[in-house]
Amino acid sequence: MDIVKAFSDFLERLGGKTIEVTEKPIRRIPKGKSVQERLRALKELQKEIEKERTEAVDKEKEIEEILEWRKQEIQKPFSERLAETMLRYFRGPIESLTGFFKGLDQDLYRASILMPKDKYVALMLSVAIFSGIFGFLFSYLIYMPIDTSILIGILGFIGGFIYMRQYPKMMWKRRVVEVERAMPYALRHMASLLSAGVGISEAILSVARADYGVISEEFELILRDMRTGSSFEEALTKFDEKMSSENVSRVVKQILRAVKFGGNLSEVLYKMAEDFAFEYRMKLIEYVQRVNGIAFIYMFITIVMPTMFVVGILAGSVMAQSLIMPPETLAVILLFAFPALSFIIVNMIKKGEPR
Repeated sequence: MDIVKAFSDFLERLGGKTIEVTEKPIRRIPKGKSVQERLRALKELQKEIEKERTEAVDKEKEIEEILEWRKQEIQKPFSERLAETMLRYFRGPIESLTGFFKGLDQDLYRASILMPKDKYVALMLSVAIFSGIFGFLFSYLIYMPIDTSILIGILGFIGGFIYMRQYPKMMWKRRVVEVERAMPYALRHMASLLSAGVGISEAILSVARADYGVISEEFELILRDMRTGSSFEEALTKFDEKMSSENVSRVVKQILRAVKFGGNLSEVLYKMAEDFAFEYRMKLIEYVQRVNGIAFIYMFITIVMPTMFVVGILAGSVMAQSLIMPPETLAVILLFAFPALSFIIVNMIKKGEPR
């Protein structure tokens, strides 16, 4: 019985609350007045309710916009956010500095870096400042003199700035290498589709949707240019100018010649794919022979030279009965100088890798 009574009390309170909520707007309508006054009050009440509803909708939209903006900000790369922050506070000097960099727009376009010129200059300054601060702090922490630390910081700033200026060119060359490396596979792909009766545009679309790396991205850009009104010849010519590669230029010229004069394009592409593969195999043989000779130099620099250096320092210190080199300097040379030489040799070997 107690449970039934408690449940009935709960329903009674719930019903009373519901009536209170539903009668709340009605209580705002004046009683004992004329019909016109009550209608006027009812219209005003409707306007207030509509206004509150509109404000609530606007507030929800504002919250959604803020959340979407925050989401986009989080998804942005750190480099882009850093450049935007730098540009926000130093827009004037950065825009003045931007005019001194000729050809930066073309370098960014060739490297497929989707960033305005002034924003990239802001990023260059940011990286240079961080490099300078890091160089100074590192030198100071290993107990170098303050003037030497300042000099290393300045060199770090200059080095970071030069590196960021050359970065688009390095990215463009890397993309060209990737395009040339995947070219035989993409040409065979296109040739097989063309021999099956597929059109050239559909073959390019198939390569763009395949997983050939950079060349798939570039073929997608070719199709995008064609969708925006460029002709097939203009889109391919633009791709050729962007890559600025002899091998890419050969392929573009052969495709345009076959399309213009009606040649058998599938056989042409098959033949070019075989030629590229043969050239790559010959370059690979020469590269292996060259690396075998460099391997001895690499072993000498990474193993023999540090040992001989330490032995020479110890022998000189014993003969002089004192350290001829501070331990900090010796540590810096062993930890950074010799590894830097090894890195340079490895980088040279990597750059000599055939395309």
